[in-house]
Amino acid sequence: MMRSPAVALIAALPLLFGFKMFESRNSEVEQGNAAMQAGKAEEALAHYDKAVAKLPAEPGVHLDRGSALYALSRFDEARQEFLRATEGGQDQKLKASAFRNLGNALSKLDKHKDAVEAYKRALALNPADKAAKWNLEIALRKQKEEEKKQQDDKDKNKDDKKDDKNKDDKNKDDKKDDKNKDKDKDQKKDQNKDDQQKQDKQEKQPQPQKAPENQPERIQEMLKNLEANPKDLERERARLRAVRRGPPARDW
Repeated sequence: MMRSPAVALIAALPLLFGFKMFESRNSEVEQGNAAMQAGKAEEALAHYDKAVAKLPAEPGVHLDRGSALYALSRFDEARQEFLRATEGGQDQKLKASAFRNLGNALSKLDKHKDAVEAYKRALALNPADKAAKWNLEIALRKQKEEEKKQQDDKDKNKDDKKDDKNKDDKNKDDKKDDKNKDKDKDQKKDQNKDDQQKQDKQEKQPQPQKAPENQPERIQEMLKNLEANPKDLERERARLRAVRRGPPARDW
């Protein structure tokens, strides 16, 4: 989605710090402020550490120390100091400044939703705070971008899960088809085995014997052959007569 040039400009511009250091007669606070004005954040932090040890309940000292930490890009520690600065004191402008700088630290930590709330608190205490208004606009834009990204990631995860489900269903169907194919193969194999067993059984069974030739038909055939050859017929008749004339067999 294309962003307008104005929106892109707002997102690219830096946060406005708008910090006014807390003034105190405490020597450590004064030395810390002087070091901050000279751009020596490490040196300033060392003085503010000593000031906090002497004035732990003073919101302005925590605000100063948070500013030094912020300048050193130690944003989470700065956030804690700015939060402490909002918890005490009656100075509304100091508290508004603490909330605005708390929003700045939260923005640096990419906690844009919390930063928006901090800027709103700052403006409720000091509606004329231009830096808080500007930073609130930036934080709102970044919050919308963050929410859109989260929604896009959520939709993508949903689509990925849907794709994974479709893949799982397809794998299940493929496995089912493979199972059916294996079952068909097994059934065909069993059928072939049964057919082979039946064929082997039939081959092992005794073949029916050929029926003997009809005896009277065989005699008639012999007679026909003999009649076709008169000499053979005469010899056969002589043999039969000789058999009938022979002496009876003795039974002793």
